Parts: sequence; structure tokens; C-alpha cells
Amino acid sequence: MSNRVVIKFGGADLATGEKVAQAAQMVADAHYREIIVVVSAMGKTTDTLLSTASQIGDVSDQDYAEIVSMGERASARFFCAALRARGAKAELFDPGNDNWPLITDSNFRNAVPDMEKTTELAQKFMAPLLGKVIPVVCGFLGKDPNGRITSLGRGGSDTTALVLAKCLDADEVILVKETSGVLSADPKIVSDAHALNKLDIHEMFDLAQGGAKIVKPEALRYKQPNQMLRVVDFSSGNLAVGGTEITGSFNINSSEIQSRNNLIAVNVVCEVTAENLREVFSTLSQKPIYGVSSGSRSITVFTSDGNIAEVMRKLHAVPRFKAVSHRENVAMLQVSHPTFIESPGGVAALSNALSRQGINIIEVTTSKATINVFIEENQLNKAKEAISNVFKT
Repeated sequence: MSNRVVIKFGGADLATGEKVAQAAQMVADAHYREIIVVVSAMGKTTDTLLSTASQIGDVSDQDYAEIVSMGERASARFFCAALRARGAKAELFDPGNDNWPLITDSNFRNAVPDMEKTTELAQKFMAPLLGKVIPVVCGFLGKDPNGRITSLGRGGSDTTALVLAKCLDADEVILVKETSGVLSADPKIVSDAHALNKLDIHEMFDLAQGGAKIVKPEALRYKQPNQMLRVVDFSSGNLAVGGTEITGSFNINSSEIQSRNNLIAVNVVCEVTAENLREVFSTLSQKPIYGVSSGSRSITVFTSDGNIAEVMRKLHAVPRFKAVSHRENVAMLQVSHPTFIESPGGVAALSNALSRQGINIIEVTTSKATINVFIEENQLNKAKEAISNVFKT
């Protein structure tokens, strides 16, 4: 059992007074020594506030943050009252109060936490209370150095929870949702979607960045290596067990670089269609695939470990394929960093670094927070050094 835990409740978990009472009971019954609660706005409150603001007209960014803050600020007050009604001691942490810890820059709509200042204030105002009082924190919100309220962007309560967990060195973070953990697909679309017991943080990041509205992807960068992170089902009524565990962590101070050599680039001149892609993949069968790219009239697949002559003969025999070729002695550099998602220029920085060293790029493919660069194998070491200098690995 964790000693210090941050528990975050989403808006759907707090949509009614009955649900707020149930959530508070779950916290009161939890056998953790030290608990911090982070709450989202109740139900669709934020949507209602945003709709009203849009009807007003040209609302400034600062007014936007003030307006949307009202959902979380009301929610936190309800939650404090619910905890006290169950005999627990609770203290409100609201950005309008002097004890507020989460300091950000002045981007009112999508603020970035100042981790040094937030750690200092969390340790000053929250840490002494733990084990005696349950801090209840407005999620999604921050305060800039001038004391003005900011917002962390939609889904920002996840960020609040993981930031505070890092600042307070929490053992565990529990994100309470209206699903039985992280599901294999959207159950509204895929009827047999099932809960996953465990996901690596990179898998969770890709899933979230790809549209799964379970965890805000940017929030995952704050997870600590030895910190447990679970997504649990509100309806279970038990915070201590079950759900989906998200393992691992990102190194947010540097990129992760991996490399692979002895690759082969297989090129097929054809119409780029799902049927032709299926034919290429079927021909490669169980062979590993490290990258796929397409032009207006061709498909390129990077693979290894196989009888390339047999592969080329099979591809050539497909009537829809006009011509095939392959290139051997190819290497791949894979550079990953979660900031690639929202920070432009990752591909440009990488290609410029290689260009300065006279290294020709055969192909570039990207997926979420990962950039794959394919180059000639004899330039691999030189390329790794060039990229390491740029991305500070």
C-alpha cells in the first residue's frame, strides 16, 4: 500500500451531488496514510462556461481563464464539504488563496507549470498537512507570477495531479475515470473492447495522442520512474485495487535515441491503396517492419532479417505492382521525446544536424513523439554523434 497518493477525479465522476458524495466516501475509506485530492469541474460545467463565453464575443485570454476556473473552484468546495460530512479533515487549495502552489507561465489558455516554484510552494503549504488533513486541489488551474489565474488546457487536471505528485514525491497517482481502466478501444465503437491490465508509458502516450481521451498525454511527462500510476474505475468504489497500471517514465530533460543497422529498404511502384499495402505486408509476413512511407506512386518499407531475393520475387509477381527495387546497408536512428508533439521544429532540427555533417537522409517517418531517420549504414556513428549534440542525450 502506498504511503502518499494523489487521487484525481474527472468531471464525469462528480457530475451530481450523489457522485460527489460517493467519491468523497471512496477517499474517506481509502487506507492511505497521506492523500491529496485533485478535482475536475462537475459534469459538463466547463462546456457550459465555454459556451456562454463564446456567446459573449471576443473574450480575452485572461478573462477566459478566470471564467473556466469557476468549474473547478466550485467542485473543490463541494468535495471539501463532502469529506467533512464524512468526518474527514479537508483543506481547500484554490488559486485565489495564498496557499496555492501551482505556479505557471502567463499563457492563460495552455499554461506550463514552473516546476521549481511549484515544488517550493507545495512543500511549504501542502507537505506539512499530509497525514492530518486532506488537501483538495482545483485541477486544471494555475497562477502566474503576477497572481493571475491560468488554465492548463483541456484535460489539465491530469497534469495537476502528476505535477503535484512529482513535487511532493508521491508514491502513487490514481486517475479515477468512468471506465474500467484503459480500454483496448472506444467501447462506443468497438463492442468487445476490454480493459488492459498494464501499459508502458510510451504506449499510453501514443494511445492518448492518437485520440483516446483517458489521460492528457502532456501530463505523462511528469510521472516519476518509481511512481505508480493507475487508471481506475469510479464504479468499483475501491481505489486500492484494479484498473490499468501505466509503467515507466519519460526522461523529459533529454531525448531517447535508438539505432538499428543492417536494414533493407523495399520499394514498390504502385497505386497507394489499402489493398496494395496489405499485399506488401502479407509478402513480408513475419519479418520486422521499422518504418513505412509512401509517395504519390510508391510504397517504401524498411525491414530486415529475411531472404530479400525471395521477397522481391514475390512482390514482382503481383500484377498491380509496376516495378520493385531494394536498397541494402540502411540504418535507422529513432529519436523520441514527448515535447515533439507540441513543439514545432523537431524534424527540422534533426535534419539540419545531419545536413551540417554531410549526411544524406534516405527517408524520414514520424509517429506521435517519435522521429525515425533512415540513412546509409556507414554514416550511422557520425549521425548519432551529430544528433546527440543537438538533443542533449
